[in-house]
Amino acid sequence: MVLIEDDKVAKTFPSKGYLLSWMRILFKQTKAHKQDRSMRSLNRVGLVTPEPLGVLNFYPGTSPYEAALLYRYVHEIVDVSEALKGAKRATILRNLERELAVMANNGILFVDFHFRNVMADPAGNLCWIDVEVKEGMKVVRKSFWSRIVRMNEDCDPGVLSEEEWQAFQDGIRSQLNDPGQFLPA
Repeated sequence: MVLIEDDKVAKTFPSKGYLLSWMRILFKQTKAHKQDRSMRSLNRVGLVTPEPLGVLNFYPGTSPYEAALLYRYVHEIVDVSEALKGAKRATILRNLERELAVMANNGILFVDFHFRNVMADPAGNLCWIDVEVKEGMKVVRKSFWSRIVRMNEDCDPGVLSEEEWQAFQDGIRSQLNDPGQFLPA
């Protein structure tokens, strides 16, 4: 990630080789393109991400990078794993429950959900980063709970107590349009 102006950032992604990079650029399938589309998908359902500004493609063979995602830098935020140590813990957890349910209800699955891919401002409002999503109710219904469980067991073990973990799951479940449609973890 490189700050290129006062508030603009370029996040670069490595080349996948000459031919593969050409194909990925041509069909807009680079990681930068995917994250740009994913950020816009979350924005469409009312969730906050850094403002996406577009994708800059590099000429394959002339750079170690394939593409760069350009977006606005967000000031005064910290990752949720750090923010949960503060006074806004309950607010942040309620916001996470609500926003994960918004994604699920809109057929959006956050592929790499863990507390370091969500930022919080001093008031406990969330901003989703390193965004890559899959869309469609079928994939969400199949994988939603397993992603949530993976976050708790593999990515961020011990951040939530047993009681908080149960309340977190219950909070999400209570906000799902049709909780019975989601495969159990």
